[in-house]
Amino acid sequence: MSKQSFIVRAADLFDLPADVRGGLMHIEMTGNREVYIENHKGILELSENEVRLNMGKGSVKVTGADIGVLAMNADEIRLSGIIGSVSFEV
Repeated sequence: MSKQSFIVRAADLFDLPADVRGGLMHIEMTGNREVYIENHKGILELSENEVRLNMGKGSVKVTGADIGVLAMNADEIRLSGIIGSVSFEV
């Protein structure tokens, strides 16, 4: 059994959300001050007013003021600043 197949079966068994099942993006916001995004594929663009992340099929753009990276690893990123918008680009 492949790793992906195992994850899908376990997610179904434990009634886990779709983002866990299919490796879909997961986004959490804390007010307009922090954004946490899982399952990104890298940073495409980074400035103090905009961050654009590769999501495999499309991208996610976070805009605002004084945006910075608080933490990042291979597939998770936490951004802070004054978040104006989060948009999806296909």
